[in-house]
Amino acid sequence: MNYDLLQQLIVHLAAYEAQRPPNHRNDMESFVAFLNQQVFSKSTAEAVQFENGETVEALLSQLIAFLYRYAKGYIKKALDQTNLITIDDFGYLAGIWQRGGCTKTEIIEMNIHEKTTGMEVIKRLLNHELIEQIDDTHDRRSKRLLITDKGRGVLFGTFGEMRKASLIIAGNLNEVEKLQLLYLLQKLHHFHKPLFLNDRDKGLDELLEKG
Repeated sequence: MNYDLLQQLIVHLAAYEAQRPPNHRNDMESFVAFLNQQVFSKSTAEAVQFENGETVEALLSQLIAFLYRYAKGYIKKALDQTNLITIDDFGYLAGIWQRGGCTKTEIIEMNIHEKTTGMEVIKRLLNHELIEQIDDTHDRRSKRLLITDKGRGVLFGTFGEMRKASLIIAGNLNEVEKLQLLYLLQKLHHFHKPLFLNDRDKGLDELLEKG
């Protein structure tokens, strides 16, 4: 047994107990979160490389944009031999299939798009006969989108190549790092989605106040 490691854990456990408020949860999940903050966060901060006086937020924004471009390129390769032109085509088709049909507004909001952009994607899928639209029984003013047999065949045919693309996008992260990144990205998604749906017409100063 590595007693040095055990001693380090005991020191961290003592620190955790000392700083824990009386009514705070006392379980493994809370201790792991504390340990992550004390050990992982410190080593990560030391490993991050900043250039030209960049802030954490500026570098984070830049790298998220870069990752989107990398992913877009890999996914374009995955869709090369299909009727799907962009990742948006795939996202809309997959969303309509997963939901068993939905309205235009629902699929556009699910994919975090402006209405004009979403309608272009929907029109493209309709023109390729990958989806069809029918009257919504709950709202006569709306159209319900359904995937066609042709669309289902195209979608299912992409899964193998899309899985390859997703493995490349995940890169050299190990399983723990993937889950950590997934947790953080979901946290950001849950922060930004209501701002996009309800406050996207507001200025940056107003959005900062809401944040």
